[in-house]
Amino acid sequence: NWSGSLIVASLIGAFGSSFLYGYNLSVVNAPAVYIKKFYNETWERRYGFSVDEGTLTLLWSITVSIFAIGGLVGAIIVTPIVKFFGRKCTLLLNNVFAVAAALLMSLSLLAGSFEMLILGRIIMGVDAGISLSALPMYLSEISPKEIRGSLGQVTAIFICIGVFTGQVLGLPEIFGQESRWPYLFGAIIVPSLIQVVILPFLPESPRYLLLEKHNTSKAEK
Repeated sequence: NWSGSLIVASLIGAFGSSFLYGYNLSVVNAPAVYIKKFYNETWERRYGFSVDEGTLTLLWSITVSIFAIGGLVGAIIVTPIVKFFGRKCTLLLNNVFAVAAALLMSLSLLAGSFEMLILGRIIMGVDAGISLSALPMYLSEISPKEIRGSLGQVTAIFICIGVFTGQVLGLPEIFGQESRWPYLFGAIIVPSLIQVVILPFLPESPRYLLLEKHNTSKAEK
Protein backbone atom coordinates (compact mmCIF):
# COMPACT_ATOMS: atom_id res chain seq x y z
CA ASN A 1 0.00 0.00 0.00
CA TRP A 2 2.78 2.42 0.93
CA SER A 3 4.27 2.91 -2.54
CA GLY A 4 7.28 5.18 -3.09
CA SER A 5 5.31 7.74 -5.10
CA LEU A 6 2.59 7.87 -2.42
CA ILE A 7 5.14 8.57 0.34
CA VAL A 8 6.94 11.22 -1.73
CA ALA A 9 3.61 12.85 -2.73
CA SER A 10 2.47 13.08 0.89
CA LEU A 11 5.82 14.41 2.17
CA ILE A 12 6.39 16.94 -0.62
CA GLY A 13 2.73 18.01 -0.61
CA ALA A 14 2.80 18.60 3.14
CA PHE A 15 6.25 20.25 3.16
CA GLY A 16 5.19 22.89 0.64
CA SER A 17 1.72 23.36 2.16
CA SER A 18 0.84 22.53 5.78
CA PHE A 19 4.48 23.01 6.90
CA LEU A 20 4.34 26.61 5.65
CA TYR A 21 1.06 27.18 7.51
CA GLY A 22 2.64 26.08 10.80
CA TYR A 23 5.82 28.02 10.06
CA ASN A 24 3.95 31.27 9.42
CA LEU A 25 1.89 30.84 12.58
CA SER A 26 5.00 30.99 14.77
CA VAL A 27 7.59 32.89 12.73
CA VAL A 28 6.45 36.39 13.78
CA ASN A 29 6.89 35.72 17.51
CA ALA A 30 10.69 35.77 17.85
CA PRO A 31 11.49 38.95 15.86
CA ALA A 32 8.51 40.93 17.28
CA VAL A 33 10.72 43.48 19.08
CA TYR A 34 12.81 44.18 15.96
CA ILE A 35 9.80 44.40 13.65
CA LYS A 36 8.12 46.92 16.00
CA LYS A 37 11.35 48.93 16.02
CA PHE A 38 11.35 48.84 12.20
CA TYR A 39 7.75 50.10 12.20
CA ASN A 40 8.70 52.96 14.54
CA GLU A 41 11.77 53.96 12.53
CA THR A 42 9.80 53.87 9.25
CA TRP A 43 7.04 56.02 10.78
CA GLU A 44 9.59 58.51 12.14
CA ARG A 45 11.37 58.77 8.79
CA ARG A 46 8.07 59.46 6.99
CA TYR A 47 6.28 61.78 9.40
CA GLY A 48 9.08 63.22 11.53
CA PHE A 49 7.80 61.90 14.87
CA SER A 50 7.65 58.56 16.69
CA VAL A 51 4.54 56.42 16.40
CA ASP A 52 2.44 56.38 19.57
CA GLU A 53 2.10 53.14 21.53
CA GLY A 54 -1.55 52.58 20.58
CA THR A 55 -0.90 52.89 16.83
CA LEU A 56 2.15 50.63 17.06
CA THR A 57 0.12 47.98 18.91
CA LEU A 58 -2.62 48.26 16.27
CA LEU A 59 -0.12 47.87 13.40
CA TRP A 60 1.46 44.86 15.08
CA SER A 61 -1.95 43.28 15.79
CA ILE A 62 -2.91 43.71 12.14
CA THR A 63 0.41 42.14 11.03
CA VAL A 64 -0.18 39.05 13.17
CA SER A 65 -3.94 38.58 12.69
CA ILE A 66 -4.26 39.44 8.98
CA PHE A 67 -2.74 36.02 8.24
CA ALA A 68 -6.05 34.49 9.45
CA ILE A 69 -8.08 36.85 7.22
CA GLY A 70 -6.02 35.68 4.24
CA GLY A 71 -6.66 32.10 5.31
CA LEU A 72 -10.42 32.71 5.27
CA VAL A 73 -10.18 34.14 1.73
CA GLY A 74 -8.11 31.15 0.59
CA ALA A 75 -10.58 28.67 2.10
CA ILE A 76 -13.49 30.41 0.34
CA ILE A 77 -11.91 30.51 -3.14
CA VAL A 78 -10.35 27.01 -3.07
CA THR A 79 -13.43 25.03 -4.22
CA PRO A 80 -13.69 26.42 -7.79
CA ILE A 81 -9.87 26.34 -8.12
CA VAL A 82 -9.53 22.61 -7.27
CA LYS A 83 -12.47 21.79 -9.56
CA PHE A 84 -10.96 23.64 -12.51
CA PHE A 85 -7.20 23.00 -12.10
CA GLY A 86 -7.20 19.74 -10.15
CA ARG A 87 -5.76 18.94 -6.74
CA LYS A 88 -2.09 18.64 -7.69
CA CYS A 89 -2.10 21.64 -10.02
CA THR A 90 -3.79 23.77 -7.33
CA LEU A 91 -0.98 22.93 -4.88
CA LEU A 92 1.57 23.86 -7.55
CA LEU A 93 -0.10 27.15 -8.52
CA ASN A 94 -0.50 28.03 -4.85
CA ASN A 95 3.28 28.43 -4.63
CA VAL A 96 2.90 31.69 -6.58
CA PHE A 97 1.26 33.17 -3.46
CA ALA A 98 4.01 31.78 -1.19
CA VAL A 99 6.87 33.13 -3.32
CA ALA A 100 5.19 36.55 -3.74
CA ALA A 101 4.57 36.76 0.01
CA ALA A 102 8.15 35.70 0.83
CA LEU A 103 9.61 38.38 -1.46
CA LEU A 104 7.34 41.12 -0.08
CA MET A 105 8.05 40.26 3.56
CA SER A 106 11.80 39.64 3.22
CA LEU A 107 12.38 42.86 1.25
CA SER A 108 10.20 45.09 3.47
CA LEU A 109 13.14 46.19 5.67
CA LEU A 110 15.28 46.97 2.63
CA ALA A 111 12.44 48.95 1.02
CA GLY A 112 11.55 50.70 4.31
CA SER A 113 7.90 49.73 3.95
CA PHE A 114 5.95 47.99 6.73
CA GLU A 115 2.98 47.81 4.34
CA MET A 116 4.92 45.22 2.33
CA LEU A 117 5.18 43.02 5.42
CA ILE A 118 1.43 43.31 6.14
CA LEU A 119 0.54 42.64 2.48
CA GLY A 120 2.89 39.64 2.46
CA ARG A 121 1.19 38.25 5.57
CA ILE A 122 -2.29 38.39 4.01
CA ILE A 123 -1.03 36.78 0.76
CA MET A 124 0.65 34.05 2.83
CA GLY A 125 -2.70 33.57 4.58
CA VAL A 126 -4.41 33.01 1.22
CA ASP A 127 -1.74 30.40 0.43
CA ALA A 128 -2.40 28.66 3.77
CA GLY A 129 -6.19 28.69 3.28
CA ILE A 130 -5.89 27.08 -0.15
CA SER A 131 -3.26 24.50 0.83
CA LEU A 132 -5.03 23.36 4.02
CA SER A 133 -8.13 22.60 1.93
CA ALA A 134 -6.46 21.21 -1.21
CA LEU A 135 -3.78 19.08 0.49
CA PRO A 136 -6.06 16.79 2.59
CA MET A 137 -8.29 16.40 -0.48
CA TYR A 138 -5.31 15.40 -2.65
CA LEU A 139 -3.84 13.00 -0.07
CA SER A 140 -7.15 11.26 0.64
CA GLU A 141 -7.85 10.80 -3.09
CA ILE A 142 -4.44 9.34 -4.01
CA SER A 143 -4.24 6.95 -1.03
CA PRO A 144 -5.71 3.41 -0.79
CA LYS A 145 -8.70 3.38 1.56
CA GLU A 146 -6.91 1.08 4.07
CA ILE A 147 -4.34 3.80 4.94
CA ARG A 148 -6.39 6.92 4.21
CA GLY A 149 -6.69 7.77 7.91
CA SER A 150 -2.97 7.33 8.53
CA LEU A 151 -2.05 9.52 5.57
CA GLY A 152 -4.44 12.20 6.79
CA GLN A 153 -2.21 12.67 9.85
CA VAL A 154 0.64 13.92 7.63
CA THR A 155 -1.03 17.35 7.36
CA ALA A 156 -1.24 17.80 11.15
CA ILE A 157 2.29 16.48 11.73
CA PHE A 158 3.80 18.92 9.25
CA ILE A 159 1.89 21.86 10.80
CA CYS A 160 3.59 21.01 14.13
CA ILE A 161 7.00 20.66 12.41
CA GLY A 162 6.42 24.06 10.77
CA VAL A 163 5.60 25.75 14.11
CA PHE A 164 8.71 24.19 15.67
CA THR A 165 10.95 25.25 12.75
CA GLY A 166 9.66 28.83 12.94
CA GLN A 167 10.56 28.97 16.64
CA VAL A 168 14.03 27.42 16.12
CA LEU A 169 15.00 29.69 13.20
CA GLY A 170 13.84 32.67 15.26
CA LEU A 171 16.47 32.01 17.96
CA PRO A 172 19.01 34.86 18.40
CA GLU A 173 21.79 32.46 17.35
CA ILE A 174 20.16 31.96 13.93
CA PHE A 175 17.85 34.61 12.39
CA GLY A 176 16.39 36.19 15.56
CA GLN A 177 18.55 39.31 15.26
CA GLU A 178 17.81 42.86 14.20
CA SER A 179 19.68 42.60 10.89
CA ARG A 180 18.60 39.04 10.08
CA TRP A 181 14.84 38.84 10.72
CA PRO A 182 13.93 39.32 7.01
CA TYR A 183 15.66 35.96 6.35
CA LEU A 184 12.97 34.29 8.48
CA PHE A 185 10.41 35.30 5.86
CA GLY A 186 12.72 34.67 2.89
CA ALA A 187 13.10 31.04 4.04
CA ILE A 188 9.48 30.44 2.93
CA ILE A 189 10.74 30.20 -0.67
CA VAL A 190 12.69 26.97 0.03
CA PRO A 191 9.72 24.56 0.67
CA SER A 192 7.83 26.19 -2.22
CA LEU A 193 10.66 25.64 -4.72
CA ILE A 194 11.13 22.02 -3.58
CA GLN A 195 7.41 21.40 -4.14
CA VAL A 196 7.48 23.08 -7.58
CA VAL A 197 10.43 20.91 -8.67
CA ILE A 198 9.15 17.51 -7.45
CA LEU A 199 5.32 17.62 -7.45
CA PRO A 200 4.90 17.75 -11.28
CA PHE A 201 6.37 14.21 -11.49
CA LEU A 202 3.77 12.79 -9.08
CA PRO A 203 0.27 11.54 -9.99
CA GLU A 204 -2.88 13.65 -10.14
CA SER A 205 -5.89 12.59 -8.08
CA PRO A 206 -7.68 9.69 -9.88
CA ARG A 207 -11.02 10.87 -8.43
CA TYR A 208 -10.53 14.31 -10.05
CA LEU A 209 -9.50 12.76 -13.40
CA LEU A 210 -12.53 10.47 -13.41
CA LEU A 211 -15.33 12.65 -11.99
CA GLU A 212 -14.24 16.15 -13.11
CA LYS A 213 -12.30 15.44 -16.33
CA HIS A 214 -14.11 12.18 -17.29
CA ASN A 215 -10.74 10.72 -18.32
CA THR A 216 -11.11 7.04 -17.41
CA SER A 217 -7.79 5.85 -18.88
CA LYS A 218 -5.72 8.42 -16.98
CA ALA A 219 -7.65 7.77 -13.76
CA GLU A 220 -7.04 4.01 -14.04
CA LYS A 221 -3.34 4.57 -14.78
